[in-house]
Amino acid sequence: MSIDYHSLVGIEDGAKRLHIHLTEIPDTASHPPYQHEHKAEEAFYLLEGSAEYRFDGKKITAGPGEVVFIPSGVRHAEITYHTPSMKYLTIRTVELDDEPCCCGKDR
Repeated sequence: MSIDYHSLVGIEDGAKRLHIHLTEIPDTASHPPYQHEHKAEEAFYLLEGSAEYRFDGKKITAGPGEVVFIPSGVRHAEITYHTPSMKYLTIRTVELDDEPCCCGKDR
């Protein structure tokens, strides 16, 4: 499974409640999504590729230039990838007593 995270704004930049990272999945077939939830609000701004996101009774298909917003406390990451690769920005709040971001650069 290959996935690349590149922190763009985070604690190293002086941010206390905001974290942004670039996520690149070169091979979506080898990256099975996993269901999880957290206190943070999270948004994905898609740069390349497209996928269908299912959470909280919603089904959202998004591609380049579109945003998928996940509210705090909502179980998510049921994803069907429509393209062999994906590139997107993950924009997320940093909340006390929450799990760290997947890239590990938010605290």
